[in-house]
Amino acid sequence: MLNRKTMMAAAIAGFALVGSAVALAQTPPTTPTPPDRDAMRLQMRANMCAEAPARLAGRIAYAEVKPGITDAQKGAWQTFATEARAAAQPMLKLCDTPPANTRGDAAAELAQRERFLTASLESTKAMRAAVEKLTPVLTADQRTKLAEVVRMSGRGGMYRHGGMHQHGGMHQHGGHGMPPTNTPAPTK
Repeated sequence: MLNRKTMMAAAIAGFALVGSAVALAQTPPTTPTPPDRDAMRLQMRANMCAEAPARLAGRIAYAEVKPGITDAQKGAWQTFATEARAAAQPMLKLCDTPPANTRGDAAAELAQRERFLTASLESTKAMRAAVEKLTPVLTADQRTKLAEVVRMSGRGGMYRHGGMHQHGGMHQHGGHGMPPTNTPAPTK
């Protein structure tokens, strides 16, 4: 016959095994649910569109301070600022219509991309015209600094951070700041 200590040890081991089995049966699956990328993109787009006016105002203010616009240049600058805000309008209008779900429809995806690129081109042309009007009143140093601001806008500046970016579709856009510049690709 088993002694009392052996029976107690067997009972404890049995309870431990039963407890482990119950715990394992109640453990939820460990496979992570993939994030809903479309929902994330729509939320990012909504956030960027909501902040577009403030970001545009901030970029124009930065573009005024960086080259050091003088009192004598304020009139030309005000004209430029007005034209810069107008130049951003084609991109800002993209916020008025949410992008459609184009998954599985290549033609619809390309149509959305075309709308973005058309708005971007219109904004870029208008901004170039505004810069060309402003340039004659700037000093050489101010022109260089303005060129730096415009260059930043094409490489992670005004359109990239909280602005309009696109990688294959109209997934993210907010429309702030000056249009991107066409910078040459780096050579190897």
